[in-house]
Amino acid sequence: MEKSTILITGASGMIGSHLAQRLLSAGINVVGVDRFEAKVEGGGYRHCVVDLGDAAAVEQVFQKHKIDRVIHLAALAHRHGEPDLSIERYIHVNVECSKNVFAAAEKNNASVLYISTVDVFGFTRGTVTAETVPHPVTSYAKTKLMAEEECKNICTKYSIFRLSPVYTPEIKRDIQKRYYLKSPKYAYTIGKGGEYEVLDVAKATERMLEWCIDEPDCKTHIIKDDKPMVTSECIKAEKAEGRAKHVIYCPRWIAVAGFHLLKCLTGKNKYTYLLSKAVYPLKTK
Repeated sequence: MEKSTILITGASGMIGSHLAQRLLSAGINVVGVDRFEAKVEGGGYRHCVVDLGDAAAVEQVFQKHKIDRVIHLAALAHRHGEPDLSIERYIHVNVECSKNVFAAAEKNNASVLYISTVDVFGFTRGTVTAETVPHPVTSYAKTKLMAEEECKNICTKYSIFRLSPVYTPEIKRDIQKRYYLKSPKYAYTIGKGGEYEVLDVAKATERMLEWCIDEPDCKTHIIKDDKPMVTSECIKAEKAEGRAKHVIYCPRWIAVAGFHLLKCLTGKNKYTYLLSKAVYPLKTK
């Protein structure tokens, strides 16, 4: 039986490189696409340095390699070192480039897994599901939601995964924002600590591998760890390892009052959104 060939965009990124290695270990051929050189090695891996904004170049990748499925990870998030974080840049990378990938996949009869984010829910309170109406706040979340809609409009065989914040044992920057003011010395806790839904990259890649085997369902799914991260437990573990030397305690009522006051004064924006995530962590089902 001929091996499947999976195209991964953003293959040199943190999730992409882990995913490529996981698929290779499962005996799947992988074609990686990125702006940067390969970070993955293996007999079943081929790498293409491609600008996804070039529709013809994207189509050439599909023509050269017999692609069965696409996992579209490439995106502009909140990255340090990016010279342009304008909304126009976000639209180009997260929407227009995605449309090129979707169109090439559809033309070549390849299924698509689009990787989105739970950030699309924005200020939504309470427990949400994949069917909850999104209210994105940031440019990143708005353009990821726009790309979700393009995926639905262009592709006939697709699935959408909205990922909780992803971490690895070595890279926990987004996770540590939940309990560090400045790592590794100054931690903080709101009230008795909070619970946050996060996602181990190992679980993320395992779910993507499962998708490569199952039939695309044309549905949206929320992907998260089975258990939430508890900040009080994280701080305790960090202190045992010699970090989190100073812990700042903020009563929950002060954090809540501060959030609502700031939102009244400045409205819903990326700053009040960040504070809302600390005060009212997202709960999904």
